Amino acid sequence: MPPWSPVTIPVVAEPTTDRISVGFVPAETTWALRQEVLRPHRAVADCVYPGEDDPRAAHAAAVIAAGSPDRARPVVAGDVGAGPGRAEPGPTGDVVAVAAVMPEAPPWDTARPDGWRLRGMATRPDLRGQGVGGRVLDLLIGHVAQQGGGLLWCNARTPALHLYERAAFLPRGDVFELPEIGPHQVMWRMVAAPPPPPAPDGAAPP
Repeated sequence: MPPWSPVTIPVVAEPTTDRISVGFVPAETTWALRQEVLRPHRAVADCVYPGEDDPRAAHAAAVIAAGSPDRARPVVAGDVGAGPGRAEPGPTGDVVAVAAVMPEAPPWDTARPDGWRLRGMATRPDLRGQGVGGRVLDLLIGHVAQQGGGLLWCNARTPALHLYERAAFLPRGDVFELPEIGPHQVMWRMVAAPPPPPAPDGAAPP
């Protein structure tokens, strides 16, 4: 995979402006923001997930354009951009939202062969509610579809449940607590494979 693979996708989320582009990225591009937003008490190396090196896995990021006023905000302790673990810049700016999907059966059906897990969904705090995370999520749902579809699931933070509900995820079971992280809810949805392309019309005889 190239260092940055921007793509154009249908957006099923609140609109954002063209200052932000979304694309597939190498796994390591997602780690710093993942650590800053989701596990600030851990080292970046502790935030690498088992299975994200699977060749079928995909990582996506939203990158804010260079020169955007959103890049010029003050840097404060604990914020993205503060300290040695800051998010790595993308091709034209800063990484502001990330996530990954990888093959993994859901815990309630461990023999399921078409299970996919969404992990590491993180958006820079000052850009939440603007559709940025939704664009990253849409891209990864599309990746699962291109891989043949299946059951996509995640352990979602309860403050972000609306993000998953807008993307047609459903809750399963009760809210539970993850140590050092907080309350979560299992969310899931089915992802259909894209329909096959139409067969070309037969050529007329000469």
